[in-house]
Amino acid sequence: MSGPEAGKVFNTRSPPQVPSNERTSSTSEQTSSSPSNKFAPTTVTMTLPPSANDPVPNHRQGALAMKAGMKLPGDDIFLYIPIRNIEQGLGFFDVIGIVTSAKPLRSTRSQEWCRVFSIVDPSCMEDDLDIVNHNFTINCFQKKHTEWLPQAEVGDIVIFRRLKATSYGDGRVNGTGYGDQLHWVTYDTQTRRFRDPDGKDAPHSVTSDKLVGHAYSPYYKPSMQGKEAEYCAQLANWWQAIQTNQQGITIMQCAARPSREHHLISEVTPHTFPQGYFDCTVEILHSYENNSGPNTVYVTDYTVNPYASPTQANWCSPKLSPYVFRIEMWDDAGQLAKTMQPGEFWSLPNARVMVHSYHHLFGKLVETRKSKQLDEAQNGVDIHFRALLERKKKFEQGEGASGSSARFDNKLIEDIDEEVRFFHCTVEVLRVDLAFAEEPLVYVTDYTFNPSLVDPAEPAPWALGLDRRIVKIVLEGGQTGRARDLQPGAMYRIKNLRLIRRTGVKGAFGRLGGNERLIIAANDRENEEVKALLQYVRKEKWKLEMKRDGVSIESAGAPPTELRPPIAKTSENLTVKQAIASTVCPNTFTFVARVADFYPFDLHQAAFLLCTKCGTNLRPAWKRCVDCDGMLNTHCKWFYGLVFRLEDDEGNNIIVSASGKKCQLLSGLPPADLEGDEDAFDRFIARLQPAIGNLRQVHDTRAKKKYLPVDTPKMRFTVESWNAKDKRSYGLLECAPL
Repeated sequence: MSGPEAGKVFNTRSPPQVPSNERTSSTSEQTSSSPSNKFAPTTVTMTLPPSANDPVPNHRQGALAMKAGMKLPGDDIFLYIPIRNIEQGLGFFDVIGIVTSAKPLRSTRSQEWCRVFSIVDPSCMEDDLDIVNHNFTINCFQKKHTEWLPQAEVGDIVIFRRLKATSYGDGRVNGTGYGDQLHWVTYDTQTRRFRDPDGKDAPHSVTSDKLVGHAYSPYYKPSMQGKEAEYCAQLANWWQAIQTNQQGITIMQCAARPSREHHLISEVTPHTFPQGYFDCTVEILHSYENNSGPNTVYVTDYTVNPYASPTQANWCSPKLSPYVFRIEMWDDAGQLAKTMQPGEFWSLPNARVMVHSYHHLFGKLVETRKSKQLDEAQNGVDIHFRALLERKKKFEQGEGASGSSARFDNKLIEDIDEEVRFFHCTVEVLRVDLAFAEEPLVYVTDYTFNPSLVDPAEPAPWALGLDRRIVKIVLEGGQTGRARDLQPGAMYRIKNLRLIRRTGVKGAFGRLGGNERLIIAANDRENEEVKALLQYVRKEKWKLEMKRDGVSIESAGAPPTELRPPIAKTSENLTVKQAIASTVCPNTFTFVARVADFYPFDLHQAAFLLCTKCGTNLRPAWKRCVDCDGMLNTHCKWFYGLVFRLEDDEGNNIIVSASGKKCQLLSGLPPADLEGDEDAFDRFIARLQPAIGNLRQVHDTRAKKKYLPVDTPKMRFTVESWNAKDKRSYGLLECAPL
């Protein structure tokens, strides 16, 4: 889940409760059981009921709260992908998991040796229960030596590198480890160390007779002091907690388990069984035909999914916006989309929930074999269709759809995290910046602290003492006209605000768009939220804290010199290890290293097209944003998305973003379509060449199953650090040859 966006771990709240007649198996149109139903034995775990004195937890804690996957520091790129994020079209990937099933060694028809493993990680847990309800199958093949196959049994942790995602007709996706590609290592959960493989008489590696210099070894050797060992230890703790938590009685009973269920839009998440697939009944609202890529339809069933991005387009009213769900129509479904008309009702089986790179949900549909248009006269007995018509009636009468609400919760700034997509808040305006007429900026606060925020770039009197308490809001669309009416020092209620993050931009910031009146003066001083802001609950408490710390908060005049935030000095002549170990952040470091690798591996993809109006990642061939009608060269802008892995002589590595505005390496070279503009790509490569040496050739030879040693020059790198919520990130400022 949003690029490798799909690769983002997605947590969700409990879906709203719906009547039992709204949830049925895809194998039957009836809600009552039928003698013809086929029953399959399934395992049902019955856990002991908690004591009446035990508190009911609202979320996971301790080891059970572990998040799956390992990311590059400061970015959303997964080094090791969560199992739930593995999907068709992923290509090669790396994953770490607990082995829950290991089949014996066998020989295939093609005379290869094979072992099959099933693995799990924290992304495989049930949404609301601390049980694992999903696993991932990996088929490992080897022609030469059986000792080169992964040596692991149930309960071990295995690091799999260079697996290939393999899809099947029924929607299943497995991992395949090829004999000349797979690398692995086993982590012993008892000794908490990586286990040495038992190679017996097999060689540790082999050199190809045909390809000079090419060597292959299946054995991966991570450091016991590295992040991989740390992650494996956390995974071992998580699995131990899972085992301890399941102290119930496991019995076998006959129960029908549908392969796919009908769901409301409000219910679906990437964890919807199986693998995000579901059936739905919807009304067509709008369609968009794209010359390159999938066609898009916008649908509704008049329920609200809080993780879908509300549509901001001329055809969509603000009232309807939260109820809209986008579905990308591929292959046969793309042809069907051309026939769909607004106002039609459709049954769409086998849709799938996907995660956008900005963590919003959308749908994907490929097969259309069972899709059908619905008619009230002919399909009036369909329970899902009847329920949809009833919800639409209530919506048109202004009552809202049953089981959902377009309203969002009132939140304090300190309560906003990645789980909260949209919210209402009551704030004081600190400053209005009209320098950019198309996207004016408003700075607000409610005097509560949030570590994901960043302070203004330059010290300012109105920001004194408000470290990480200020939200910068970008106004868009119909909200831009409100900027001139806002008065610093006045209180306002803001509706439907969302905080977002963007690669290369420090901290979270707010976006507010659409034509609805979303900024309202809070004149009723008896309102609890306004009183809390104005009187002795938050603002006065903050003033007392500032007075205690000796900080003047007078708004007039420049702040005293001694009150300016300290500027970290550049730490020079360090090693990478010393830079990472520094406790000062933000900070600037200079060290000698070389570029050991870059991402993305195909540098044609090192720039991406983004709609700055709604935050949607666009395909290069698109000329406008289908979500909000943003036009190219107006709201749709190109941005760099380049990451370096730097390595010093001691073998220490650090991941740095080379995409920031302050990066001198790309200074004066505006981002462009690197896949479609050959001249722009040539200029981009020419700028990178002094730093990346032969890395492009290295990647090319790897794709051809050859080997070429990395040859990149040592350079003096200057890197800055900053805190991004719960981790430290690094950005490249400049690099110079020695």
